[in-house]
Amino acid sequence: MSYFIRPFRDISDHEQCVAIQAAVWGGPFVVPVNMTVTLQRHGGIALGAFEPSPDGDRMIGFVIGFLSPTHHPGAHRGLSHHSHIAAVLPDRQGRGVGEALKRAQAEAVRAQGLNLITWTYDPLEAKNARLNIGKLGCICRTYIRNAYGDMRDALNAGLPSDRFEVEWWLDRAVVDGEHRMANGHLVFKADQPALRIAIPRDFQALKRADGQAALRWRMEIRARFEEAFAQGYAVVDFALEAERGVYTLVRLSG
Repeated sequence: MSYFIRPFRDISDHEQCVAIQAAVWGGPFVVPVNMTVTLQRHGGIALGAFEPSPDGDRMIGFVIGFLSPTHHPGAHRGLSHHSHIAAVLPDRQGRGVGEALKRAQAEAVRAQGLNLITWTYDPLEAKNARLNIGKLGCICRTYIRNAYGDMRDALNAGLPSDRFEVEWWLDRAVVDGEHRMANGHLVFKADQPALRIAIPRDFQALKRADGQAALRWRMEIRARFEEAFAQGYAVVDFALEAERGVYTLVRLSG
């Protein structure tokens, strides 16, 4: 599969973005063209992954975000980039497109002089956790109950829309197992005592098979992460095992 990543150029790109949202979420969850255009024109970043075609570039994935004030110490100029929405067409998923889009987004954010990107995702979605925590190296210490209210799209309907808000520190370095920021913020060691919290490997399949079991998972995971975050723990790693995914949490010391 051949593709390239570039900023949105015209209304056609924004329209393709809306079409991808409809294909991925399968419902009324759409950020419309007037909003994506406005975000890009006023300090936001809108990037698409495109397959070349004689009839014009075909978008297969995208990521869109905007400038945001942040309360996190260590963020340059008190600003971050909030990555609002990202998606890859279902038949192009699992091929590294999403990761490539996020890394291109990181380069664009660095070019703005910023060092922090935040975004939300459902902590019960193992594929998202593997990318966000396991591959990109985000951390999480913020749990938001029912973040977007009652969502009616195919992926979210029927459950509270609980979310992690992750932090992707672009200037974090790892030296001899110790993770640190250039300014000393966010220091932790890989071998320190850790908590581990397991989730289903395929939450969407579980939800389709047994909605009540899915709701029990939501409530249990909510309670466990809220307690851990209140005690000063943060999610720092995620791994997929045979039938589950496992988060690793440690206490940050900086």
